[in-house]
Amino acid sequence: MFVVWEHFNAFLFWDVVMQVEKGRLISGRFRVPYRAYGGGSETLVCVNGAQQSMAVWRSFVAYFHEEYRVVIFDLPGQGRSTRLSGSPVATLDEQVAALDDIVVATRQGGTVSIAGASWGTIVTTVYAARFPDAVHKIILGGFGMRATDVMNKLISEGRALYAENRKEDVGRLIVEHLGKQVSTAQQHKIIEQFRSLAPDKCQTFSAQCDFVVGTGDIRRLAELDRISAKTLIINGKDDELLDPEDARAAARQIPNCELCFVPNVGHFLHFESKDVMGMYRDFLDE
Repeated sequence: MFVVWEHFNAFLFWDVVMQVEKGRLISGRFRVPYRAYGGGSETLVCVNGAQQSMAVWRSFVAYFHEEYRVVIFDLPGQGRSTRLSGSPVATLDEQVAALDDIVVATRQGGTVSIAGASWGTIVTTVYAARFPDAVHKIILGGFGMRATDVMNKLISEGRALYAENRKEDVGRLIVEHLGKQVSTAQQHKIIEQFRSLAPDKCQTFSAQCDFVVGTGDIRRLAELDRISAKTLIINGKDDELLDPEDARAAARQIPNCELCFVPNVGHFLHFESKDVMGMYRDFLDE
């Protein structure tokens, strides 16, 4: 459920050379920015992890835009989304509603598939259970149903650092436990993102951590056997944040589900291995 860096400049070149639709929509009390790349009849919507921006999907867009209409957006409370009223904290229900609004606004008649990463897998799972007829396939990358002991410990340590306004050290904590297998440049970007995280984004991130710990089990929020979309759960074999038995239990409950553990990969999946993108393609092309 943790953060990867924000970086928008990478999109400036793409907006010139790729077919792109840029827009903003109002979802409840938030304004949500989105971009849709490519002209395929089938839509592939990407759902970010906690406090990620849409820029985290740039390699994904490059890989799939020729075959799909790839839609990226910033969830309420994250990235460049803006709050129009009320609390700065975006709830899970508000984020699920925003995903539905994005799907309705951007689909062009073909099927809709959704790829979720980390916290985005929670949003995607709840959405697919609530709207089973809306989704053709879902990819859950870095998925767990419960907060593990490691996750609880990491959240507790991160909260103590936040209390001392040591946001940069929170980034270092994430790198130490989850980002050891990404490049040095990417590690620096993770640390920098935490250092510069705005107060309202900090509140949403903190609320998401509390939500994961307090909920106990995602099955309290989503009836997994209601998911009709063909599903791929794909986790890194070296991901110390998640319990493999959790993923196995979920795969048994979701009616049409494949489960894959990728060797020598941690929590950040396609940032750590180019092979992961090929696995996504194989699943989507089946």
